[in-house]
Amino acid sequence: MAITIRQSPTQPNMANNNLVYAVTSNSSSAPQYQFVADLTYSGSATVLQRIKQQPNPNNAGVFDLGSIITNFLESDNNWKTAVFATSSAASKRFQVKFGEQYGTSASSSVTLYTGVAAVSGSPAVTASSYFYVINGLVDPNDKVDWNWPSGSYLTSSVTPTGGGAGFSRQYALTNAPLSQSIQDGEYATISILNGNFTNSDTTAQDIYYYEVNVYNSAGTNIQNISKFNIASNGGGPRTNNTQEWDASGVYNGQTAGTQLLTVGVGPANLAAAGNSLTSSWAYYDVILRPQESAGIEDNTAYYAKIRFTKQGAQCGYDGVRFAWKNEFGVWDYYTFTLQTDKAFSIERASYEQTFVPFSSDYPVPYSKERRGTVNYYNQPIQTQVANSNWLTQDEADWLRELFFSANVFYQDGINFYPAVITSVDLTEKTNPRTQRNFQYAIQFQVANQINPRI
Repeated sequence: MAITIRQSPTQPNMANNNLVYAVTSNSSSAPQYQFVADLTYSGSATVLQRIKQQPNPNNAGVFDLGSIITNFLESDNNWKTAVFATSSAASKRFQVKFGEQYGTSASSSVTLYTGVAAVSGSPAVTASSYFYVINGLVDPNDKVDWNWPSGSYLTSSVTPTGGGAGFSRQYALTNAPLSQSIQDGEYATISILNGNFTNSDTTAQDIYYYEVNVYNSAGTNIQNISKFNIASNGGGPRTNNTQEWDASGVYNGQTAGTQLLTVGVGPANLAAAGNSLTSSWAYYDVILRPQESAGIEDNTAYYAKIRFTKQGAQCGYDGVRFAWKNEFGVWDYYTFTLQTDKAFSIERASYEQTFVPFSSDYPVPYSKERRGTVNYYNQPIQTQVANSNWLTQDEADWLRELFFSANVFYQDGINFYPAVITSVDLTEKTNPRTQRNFQYAIQFQVANQINPRI
């Protein structure tokens, strides 16, 4: 007469993962019995997918929703975020509701029950008010009891407006090195989880503001930029910077979008926000900080800190800057700074026709211009090869995510265009005295080739 949820995924979690539920029922011996699972968006009655399953030999139902949920998530193409951006496509709140159906005999019609009791209706038994999922992945050996180890990227122990208790964390959703190179005019973003996932008014990973501290080549601080994570700056859930997490009920204003934040931190992003870097900059630190009290930032603590060092054109080459969806479902960036080679190949389609036009009227015309081989379709395909500078072990390991990613773009001016990585070659130095031992040559094609010639 009732469904019991014995196991459910933790949250937040990643979509490209085994999102395992296990349920039982005290009615599982009924004729024609099946467990029923409905996948919906949180707060919606519209069923995205309904799954039915007979009890297994242990009279349980085991469901894996991972391969299904991925169909309802995309990517947030927010490379050019000026200040903050919330998520609309890469993360969503779902709800998984369980019910059951059975009949009165082996040949009777079946009835759908809520799973709460012997009451007919749509499935209604759920593990939580919502289930938050990001369009990332978890490899089999990296899971903790089927789940994404979110504790490495989210804290549930920090009290917002906690009076300045210092801490240093690195919770940005990236495996990139904490020190990166970047050129003027390039875009870059950092993504991070924000708030909490239990509607708590006492604990949260509260991204209150970011600061950018700019230095010249002598190490002198020459410029400082700071922006509050508020709705008018593209973030949230705060509507103004004087609100406290607990006292103003900000936690109740959380939406799926504000739980995944993207921060624009590249020189081009900062310029778009009206904060162009001074021309003498050599490097800058981006720091994501919590709130200390109403309207007061906490400069003794941070959730992420990343350094960007100025990089000019190498050997006269501007290089190719790639953006790719990383394993967390958000964007990473890297510029291959050395020579870029371009080549065209052509896929041709043709047929042979006889010199005599057998279908013509009489007299049969004689023409030296009549083709024997007719080339009716030519598709030019451009392939490019981008070359990296020498890389550290950490950089080389991180860039494997670019090669594995199925969603890659490259920056051309102020625009991003889709690309397809076709192959990668690796050169390794044998000199153990140097720290930079690896160099990549990456072959790629633009995803939208020029039109075929017909």
